[in-house]
Amino acid sequence: MNRTFLYLLSIFLLASCITQKTEIQLTNGLVIENARIISPEDQALSPESFIVINGDSIVYIGTDKPNINGHFKTIDATGKYVIPGLIDSHVHVTGTDALSDEEELQNPEIVTTFKEQLPKSYLYFGYTTLIDLGTTKPERLADFQKAEIRPDLYFAGGGAVIGNGYGLSNWNDEIPNFIYQENEDYPIPEKYVKENHTPKAVAERIAASGAIVLKTYYEPGFDPTQPPFPTPSKELMAEIRQETHNNNLVLAVHGNSLEAHDFLGQAQVDVIAHGLWNWGNHRLDSTKVIPEEIKKVLDTEIENKVGYMPTLQVINGLNALTNPDFLNVPELEHVLPRVLIEYYKLNVDGMYANVFGGAPKNIIAANFNRISNQGKTNLKYLHDHGGNILFGTDTPSSPTYGNPPGYNGYLEMLEMEQAAIPLGKILAMATIDNAKAFKLDKDFGTVETGKKANLLILNKNPLEDITAYNSIEQVVIHGVSLSRKMLSAKEIQE
Repeated sequence: MNRTFLYLLSIFLLASCITQKTEIQLTNGLVIENARIISPEDQALSPESFIVINGDSIVYIGTDKPNINGHFKTIDATGKYVIPGLIDSHVHVTGTDALSDEEELQNPEIVTTFKEQLPKSYLYFGYTTLIDLGTTKPERLADFQKAEIRPDLYFAGGGAVIGNGYGLSNWNDEIPNFIYQENEDYPIPEKYVKENHTPKAVAERIAASGAIVLKTYYEPGFDPTQPPFPTPSKELMAEIRQETHNNNLVLAVHGNSLEAHDFLGQAQVDVIAHGLWNWGNHRLDSTKVIPEEIKKVLDTEIENKVGYMPTLQVINGLNALTNPDFLNVPELEHVLPRVLIEYYKLNVDGMYANVFGGAPKNIIAANFNRISNQGKTNLKYLHDHGGNILFGTDTPSSPTYGNPPGYNGYLEMLEMEQAAIPLGKILAMATIDNAKAFKLDKDFGTVETGKKANLLILNKNPLEDITAYNSIEQVVIHGVSLSRKMLSAKEIQE
């Protein structure tokens, strides 16, 4: 065999390899053509690519179009941007926003329409994965989970409250996973067995329930005229942390004060579920300089790699009660049923009074604006010094119309941009960073072969314009593409 023949043979074989296309057989597929994929990890933008989805998973990504057989739908994403679906790691999907139990009983139509719309509202703003950090029993999530169109929903188990502490001001059989701590002021009632309320017993029950998070609280309370709620000792928190990890759960702890963050940062919990808004005796002044005591606490959290949820919209949502014009924002019509918006408008004064009593609105607004700025200042410091920042909104955080589902996440992003957080970091917080922190990165957080097909197709580049998150063209949830328009409460009602 001469050299010329060998050379020609090698050229032929190389050409065959180059021209041979990948063969893909689809049973229930989706093909996205000409997609510019953005990586949340390094903010890289791909060349125009093909994304092939079979069932609920991504099976191919590449610049070459494969040979595809079977049943599939095609979307042309020319000029658009594809990112992974967003993750809000702090929501509450039970109840109707800002309505008490009594109001829900009196307004069954509002409750029904709200619950039907709720999953779509999160999807409307791109939230394809949620973590409910507040439910006491998984069965309370049933209304949300039975919706045909809905985000993936994970939950924190059981309300692991320190016995008779914040979140369980009275012993309550409906919250069975309280953690007992010896306290002469709050002795455990005789009907409970102490051994059933140790950190070990509670963590095991929560893990068995299917939860991915154990959530507890460090909250002495908000009213200085009342006795403080019991809070965990260092020894008890260390035991809770150990048992949480023994059961492969993530430890998230409620806390928003200087005292709480100081304690929890040193305790090396996995996630603090709120920002440090309450600076105690300190105030943010015109210099915008963080007091040394606050900085020290933040530095401890950075050093210990504690996950920090800014939850800026908690403060802004309360502040919205001072501004009834919030109810005229056009985006609300896409995420809330019309009957609920009208109910808010009829009861706006009563809602304000229920939270703030007779306090003047201008004083309340000024105080909350200051607290909001403290939260944003902390966020910027954490970002600039390598903090572990996670995206969570605490939707809804309190009895206010200011935390509407889905839209509240978009407002949180706008606040982050105002805090001078780079747009690439905002994308990472709400995707891969959350996925890693809550051990969901095997399935979510990036656009990669083998991961679940939860994707957003955007008309704008989110690395260049924060309003890209309000310019969603299509939402892909478990491989099913949905026009954003079909998720809108306004469109559904009309």
